[in-house]
Amino acid sequence: KGGFARLGLGNYLNTLADFAYPLIKKTDTRLDFSLNHLGTFGDKTHSTTNAALAFDKYFKTFNLYAGLNAGHEYFKYYGNSFNANGGMVNMDSLAAKTPVNPSYTETHREGLSSLARSQRLNDLANDSTLQTFWRVNAYAGIRSLALTKGVQYNAEIQYKSFSAHNGIKENHFRTVGQINMDYNDNRVGLDVELNNITYSTKQADYLNFYDAYAVYTLNPYYKIETDDYNVRLGVRSSFTFVPGSVAVHPSLDVNAEWKVAPEYLSLYGGITGEQAVNTQNKIFDENRFLSPDIRVKDTSTPIDFFAGIKLKPIYNLLFDAYVDYSAIDNQYFFFNKEYDFSGFNSSTIASQYATLYSNKFDVLYSKATHLKIGMRANYNIRRVVNVELKGAYNEWNVTSEQYAWNKPKWEANLNTDVYLTHDLSISANLFYEGERYAKLGTMAMRMRPKVDINLGASYSTNSWFTAFAKINNLINNPYEMYYGYQVQGINALVGVTFSF
Repeated sequence: KGGFARLGLGNYLNTLADFAYPLIKKTDTRLDFSLNHLGTFGDKTHSTTNAALAFDKYFKTFNLYAGLNAGHEYFKYYGNSFNANGGMVNMDSLAAKTPVNPSYTETHREGLSSLARSQRLNDLANDSTLQTFWRVNAYAGIRSLALTKGVQYNAEIQYKSFSAHNGIKENHFRTVGQINMDYNDNRVGLDVELNNITYSTKQADYLNFYDAYAVYTLNPYYKIETDDYNVRLGVRSSFTFVPGSVAVHPSLDVNAEWKVAPEYLSLYGGITGEQAVNTQNKIFDENRFLSPDIRVKDTSTPIDFFAGIKLKPIYNLLFDAYVDYSAIDNQYFFFNKEYDFSGFNSSTIASQYATLYSNKFDVLYSKATHLKIGMRANYNIRRVVNVELKGAYNEWNVTSEQYAWNKPKWEANLNTDVYLTHDLSISANLFYEGERYAKLGTMAMRMRPKVDINLGASYSTNSWFTAFAKINNLINNPYEMYYGYQVQGINALVGVTFSF
C-alpha cells in the first residue's frame, strides 16, 4: 500500500501515532512525508514528535536526494534529588521549611570560565521542572548508484539545529565527501568530513566553552575485494580547531574479512580509531536529563581493535561472536549535579542538607579502556519466525574513577516474532543490563539490574486494517535509567493500523 497510519493509546496516558504517505511515487522520483509521535503524559511526562520530507531523483548512474526533518521533544525532570547522606529530598518542601534562604554553590564546573555559580535554595527548588528541545535537520546530496562501475562517490551537505528552551542553541554544519575508483583491479578512495559548530544562549553564564569550533577528518584508503577476502588499508586523521590552537588525532583504519567457507564461515578483524564529535543534539538524545548548559567534550579513541567470527551452520541460522578492545582518552560519565552550602546562616541548615544532589546531571571525564566480548545469534524464516539473541560482557578500566559510572558489566537482548497464522502474530522482547553504579558525591550508589519483558500481538482482518496490543515491563520492575529516574511500571498499549 502507498500510505500508512497507526494510532495507539495506553495507561499512564501513553500515546502513539505514525503516518507516512508518498506525495510523489514514480519509477525515478520519490517524495515521501512521514510523521511520528510517542508520548506519555502522566507523572513521567515525555513526548517526542517528528515530521520529515525525503526526496529522491534517480538517473542512470546516480541519484539526487534531499530531506528536511523537524522534531519537538517535551519532558519533565521528574527524577529524585538527594541530600548529603544519599537520602531522597523534596527540594520544594526543604525550601518551604527553611526560614532563611541559604546559598548553594556548584562543586564541579569545567570550561573556559570555571567560576562556580551560586543559587539560593528557593531558586534551586524552583528551577524549571519542564524542558523543551527543538531539532531541525536539512540535507542534500548526490551519490552514485550501488552498482556503478569506475568512480563511485557521495557528496552531502547537512545543517542540524538543536535548541533547548532553558539552555543553549547549537548550529551544526556538516559536509561529507566520499570518492573511490578502480586501481590495479582494486579500489583507492578518500573520505572527508567537515564539522563546523557554533553556540549561542540568552544566559551568558551558560556558555562555559568556546562558542565555535570545527573538526575536520581525512580518511584515505586502499581496498582489496575478492571472492574470498576483503581488505581495507587506511589511515584516519582528525583535526580539531578552537580559537588559538589545533589538535591532531591520528589513527589507523585497517580491517579485513576472510571468507573461509563463503556459505558457512568467515573471520574478520581490524584496528581503527575515531574522534567522535559529541554534539548536544547527540548527547541530549542519550541523556535528556543532562544540565542544559553542558557541552560534552569530543571523545578521542586512538585505538580500537576488534576481531570476530561469523558462522552459518544451517540455512537461516547465523552466529556472530566478537571481541572489541578500545583505549579512550576522555571517556565521559554522567553523575548527579552537586551543590554545597556556601557557609553563611549555618544554624538554619541541618548537616544532611549541607550538600544537595540535583535531578539534573553533570559530566566528568577519564582515560579508560573498554573490553567487550559479545555474540549475536539470529534465526529467521520469513513470515514464520524470527529470533535474535544478543549478549555481551563489558570490562572497564577507568583511570581516575572508582567505577565506569552507569555502565553495566553484562547486557543481553532477546527479540522474537512468531506468525501463528497468516493474520495473527505475536512478539516478545526481553532485555537485561546487570548492576551499575551511580556517582553521588564520593558515594558509589548501586543500581538494580535492568530486567524488562515486553509482549505484543497483532491481528490483520484484511489487507488494510490491523489491530495490535502491547504489554511493557511485564514484571513491573522499578529499575532506573539514570540515578533517581525510575521507568514506568507495567503498562499496556492498544491500537490500530491502516494501510491505504
